[in-house]
Amino acid sequence: MSEGLIVSALVVAVLLGVGSAAFLVMRSPAFWGDVGKELFSKAWPQIWAVLSKRMDPEAEARWRECERRGGRWDHRRKRCDR
Repeated sequence: MSEGLIVSALVVAVLLGVGSAAFLVMRSPAFWGDVGKELFSKAWPQIWAVLSKRMDPEAEARWRECERRGGRWDHRRKRCDR
């Protein structure tokens, strides 16, 4: 047997072993729970930055005036809808 064939067989065996181990780990619901928890904890600062962002003062003044007059503020278009 040539050395190249032996090395190839070893690489294939290692890849099969790693793939099988990954498959067994990914079948576990606890694994996906931990993955979801980690993703959420890493993304939370960016999510919170978007959710807690304040309006600019001019848009906020228009929004408050719209609410005071009894209108309905369209947050996407930043204008008052009646």
